[in-house]
Amino acid sequence: MSEAEEEKPYQRKLSLGQRFYKLLIAPSKAMEDIGLAPDYGGVGIVILLQVILSIMAIVLVFQKMQFVGPGASFIMSYVAGILVFAVAIAVALFMVRWLVKSLLVKVICDSGSSWSFSTAASVTGYAYLPQVIISVVSFFVSWALIPTVTIDTGNLTQAIVTMTQYEAQLSWLQLVFTLPMSIVAVVWKSYLGGLGAHFGTEKKCSRGAGIAAFFVLGVIGLVIDFVV
Repeated sequence: MSEAEEEKPYQRKLSLGQRFYKLLIAPSKAMEDIGLAPDYGGVGIVILLQVILSIMAIVLVFQKMQFVGPGASFIMSYVAGILVFAVAIAVALFMVRWLVKSLLVKVICDSGSSWSFSTAASVTGYAYLPQVIISVVSFFVSWALIPTVTIDTGNLTQAIVTMTQYEAQLSWLQLVFTLPMSIVAVVWKSYLGGLGAHFGTEKKCSRGAGIAAFFVLGVIGLVIDFVV
């Protein structure tokens, strides 16, 4: 093989659909293609899906809460407005976290490769796919497990008691289901991200170092989610 052939730029081998499919059945092959031929199309789809799932989760909670009594319609409209605002904030925070995490990954996993931010951002974005899958599973489980609560606005004391009890039920669900599933998502994302960093840096960053970097950042994010 001639020197010219050896230096020939890498040509993308997988289509967008194939990348998502291979991330599930052959993650190493998929992340190699993503790391060597990064794109934002797939990242955009992942982000869009996460946004849609966030909206669905908010709608789920809203539908599980029923208000009766004086001013019930006003309170429902008020709560709906708060939930819409919460969705907007969640979307903005997701974008910010993706960009910040991509920058940290670029710096931590560089290993002298001088790989680009765009590559790190593409790798990080595709690595969020497990979170989308876990979110889908969590949505259907939550739909079955989250109880419906009726809040009587005519009795303020009882309404407060009801909301306190409802929050306790949701906290229990978060502890026994959401937290374990989130840990699974972090481990899965770390594996994919580590592979992507390995190939994106032309193997200068080892798989273990890449996985460790993504795992630490993932745990930090998880702690923020459950503490804040």
